[in-house]
Amino acid sequence: MNNLSTIDISELILHRKKFLSIKECNDLIKYFEINKNKSTQEHCPEASTNIDTWSTFDVIDVPCGSKEYGIVAHAIEKMINLYHSYTDKFKMFHSMRKSNLLYSHKIRLMKYETGAKIHPHSDHDPYVYGSCTFNLNEDYEGGDFVFFRGKKKIKLKQGDALIFPADHYWVHEVKPINKGVRYSVNCFLQSIPQSIREELYLKQEELMEKYIFKPLDGIKYNINKEPN
Repeated sequence: MNNLSTIDISELILHRKKFLSIKECNDLIKYFEINKNKSTQEHCPEASTNIDTWSTFDVIDVPCGSKEYGIVAHAIEKMINLYHSYTDKFKMFHSMRKSNLLYSHKIRLMKYETGAKIHPHSDHDPYVYGSCTFNLNEDYEGGDFVFFRGKKKIKLKQGDALIFPADHYWVHEVKPINKGVRYSVNCFLQSIPQSIREELYLKQEELMEKYIFKPLDGIKYNINKEPN
């Protein structure tokens, strides 16, 4: 039986090959190309510096209710159930229980052209517990999915699925595309619906402003002090 003294943390990454069919992958790629005029780019903190950094891939949100959304949502549900069964053997990771992987943040289609990448980062968020990715093609060079600054490298093929925990310890990146174009789908898995999550963030900001000059329970630690 696995326990904390023997587990390799990378065992919490679940990779399933050919999870989406070729037709499903091609349909999703086609959807991106039809809607590429709606694409944007994203930014998030670089893991080692915490500096907000722009990624170089293009991304579009897949609208709920569309055929393409249904394809991905069905696959995500299957992956969550597989992951739940898979992590049961470790008998310790209650944060990855089904109750915390109930909702999607967004379903996003991504296109990495030659030279595009995403820098080392984590998907950490108070309400996000998992991240799920599907690779839609394999006719490109480079673009490896890398964890822990290169200590774990995964070469995803067409239709492959990947699910893993989402917190600040799970630093990952997509290496630059050397030749061709890479298409993928990504979704963050969270414990509450997105609309509630957004409202909670607004409420949090209101409370911080309300209490900024008032004493609060507990203490705020000075994390910039050098250790003795």
